[in-house]
Amino acid sequence: MDLLARSSNKAYRQLIETDGLLDFFRQATPIDIIESSRIGSRPSRRTGRQSLEDLRAIPWVFSWNQARFAISGWYGAGTALEELRVTDPGTFEVMRQSDFSWAPFHYIINNIATSILSVDPWIMEQYASLVEDRIIRENLLGMIQAEYLRTMRLLDLLYGGPLREKHFNVARFIETRQEGLGKLHRLQIDLLKSWRTAKASGDEQQADALLPELLLTVNAISGGLRTTG
Repeated sequence: MDLLARSSNKAYRQLIETDGLLDFFRQATPIDIIESSRIGSRPSRRTGRQSLEDLRAIPWVFSWNQARFAISGWYGAGTALEELRVTDPGTFEVMRQSDFSWAPFHYIINNIATSILSVDPWIMEQYASLVEDRIIRENLLGMIQAEYLRTMRLLDLLYGGPLREKHFNVARFIETRQEGLGKLHRLQIDLLKSWRTAKASGDEQQADALLPELLLTVNAISGGLRTTG
């Protein structure tokens, strides 16, 4: 578990310390809409500075979840499990055959599995298309996609079968809402483009007119997923 913790933390830190991550986050998620809402007891940033260190945990997680990345719930797990499997295959096999009888491990893996099943690779790409810098967009989206595939593959091995079958109820919950959520995400992305364009051009009247509907999409997507993340 110490090895898994160190390895997953290293992978996660590598992602969030990659050049351009803050720009990617601010453009590929609706963080600016969440910051414009009045749904928290405290502001989303501690001092108002534009930095990851200044951002509070709730808007960080909430924003990634809205765009169906949900990285805080699973990113790094695949790298850690793969490292364990390569460097200590015997221990990995013991874990695989234990049927998660050790409660702490079962709790961690179950949370990772539940989180990653809410990820939608296609919708992630649509939000990533909002990132203006092509190099930043392709680099960071590529890192996230690679870790997503790695984590799904290692969880399939750990569970001894496809994750969507082993966590059928969670997968089915998402799948039954997929069509409706897809429409909401597309609407949010279109509104985000229009709202950001209006803000950039100084058209505050148009931006203010779009904000209520944007906030409605945030609420609707959270309702559809039944979680803020």
